[in-house]
Amino acid sequence: VETPFYPEGGGQVGDAGVIAGPGGRVDVNDTQTVMPGLTVHFGVVADGTLSVGDSVDAKVDPVRREDVARNHTATHMLHAALRQVLGTHVRQHGSLVAADRLRFDFSHVQAVTQGEIEQVQWLVNERIRQDAGVQKSEDTYASAIRRGALAFFGDKYDERVRLVEIANGEIFSFEVCG
Repeated sequence: VETPFYPEGGGQVGDAGVIAGPGGRVDVNDTQTVMPGLTVHFGVVADGTLSVGDSVDAKVDPVRREDVARNHTATHMLHAALRQVLGTHVRQHGSLVAADRLRFDFSHVQAVTQGEIEQVQWLVNERIRQDAGVQKSEDTYASAIRRGALAFFGDKYDERVRLVEIANGEIFSFEVCG
């Protein structure tokens, strides 16, 4: 059985939405992969009952998904801007991507100054104002690295990887995306 719900992964929260059947409705508030190939939907029975074998409609909350997607893109943009302003030694070490916020963990050799924060903000906002395009694709990990994609979690990637490229004429960010 397939699901339209994306599970939590790579710091990005799982989808939320509704699963409705002939006898009831579940409001899904989280989606997780509990083992390879098994996606679990966590939620609350909002009405009636659902039974094994019921035909159901599964609908992802589109507004929440778009908000999460925007913050996901922002993490890639933030990483690129930090590397441009602070130096290419900057490395992502984790993140949280939710509908209402993002957190980006990174390494740097000293405290980031207020001026550097402002430069990073300006750079990200400038790319947004320029309407930089976002291209998603897939490739083998080896090919992606040969093509210049950044990848800092090498041992966590499968043979085939997802790539996110943000560009407006010139490439701003090109990363393997978990």
